[in-house]
Amino acid sequence: MIVVVNVSILFVFFYARRLTRPILKLVDASKQIEQGNFHIDLKPESGDEIGRLTSSFVEMGKGLSDRDKMKDAFGKFVNKDIAEMVLRGEVKLGGDKRECVILFSDIRNFTSISEKIEPELVVEFLNQYFTAMVKCINENGGSVNKYIGDAIMAVWGELGHTNSDTERSILAALDMRKSLIQFNKGRGSDKKPKIFIGIGINTGEVIAGQIGSEDRLEYTVIGDTVNLASRVESLTKVFGADILITGNSYEKVKGIFNVEKLKPIQVKGKKSLQTIYAVLGHSKDKNCPKNLKELRKQIGMEFKSGRSK
Repeated sequence: MIVVVNVSILFVFFYARRLTRPILKLVDASKQIEQGNFHIDLKPESGDEIGRLTSSFVEMGKGLSDRDKMKDAFGKFVNKDIAEMVLRGEVKLGGDKRECVILFSDIRNFTSISEKIEPELVVEFLNQYFTAMVKCINENGGSVNKYIGDAIMAVWGELGHTNSDTERSILAALDMRKSLIQFNKGRGSDKKPKIFIGIGINTGEVIAGQIGSEDRLEYTVIGDTVNLASRVESLTKVFGADILITGNSYEKVKGIFNVEKLKPIQVKGKKSLQTIYAVLGHSKDKNCPKNLKELRKQIGMEFKSGRSK
């Protein structure tokens, strides 16, 4: 009798172990997926329910891996948070109004620069430049909405406005200024010319959403706020500044940054005169230039007769 009981206990022990082992493997696999590892090295050990569950779990991992690859690929063209929303089917044709901060940047005299360089070198140069600038935007919570030739259009608040959006956009612009100084080191020849950029920032209401046809959509923002940001960027050449912000943006960051108030100017598309501010630096920066003249010297910008080089 004792022998029978012992044999029964051993049988139950090994059967339970055989039953729990694949379950423990599934638990471990679920932890790997939670950590982002979708390539699960797991094979069914039987043809029962647990075996079928294991097969389904492996297929789920493959599906998540494909979806993750799609999001990464999509994220090279749009904001990754927007890519996630599109994959979930949450972004529909049309748009809605929201407050955003728009940043435009543009390379000065890019046409004349590109005419002196072979096409393949132009592409290489732009890719290096964009990589450096986009890093500054991303690290400060913005997202690149589109590239327009050598220009960058970036947005803060397209998925939800925060009170720090304007501040972070200007921090991104200041980081772009610093990054450009590093980018220009070792440059100065016809094949590798030094470059300067202009940045315009505006805060206000936009229409955001999927715009286009059912066959080809683009998630973007449009409206007067966007147009003014672009026009303010073009004024950087007139005022000999690299970063200009509108009065709307300035009201959001008073005291945070040192600025120089410029004379009111008529901007195309606006009936009233617009007050523009040149951003000198952060108010806590001990090396912040005192005025535009000092800033130009600091970043190596030439300015003559109302037109900067």
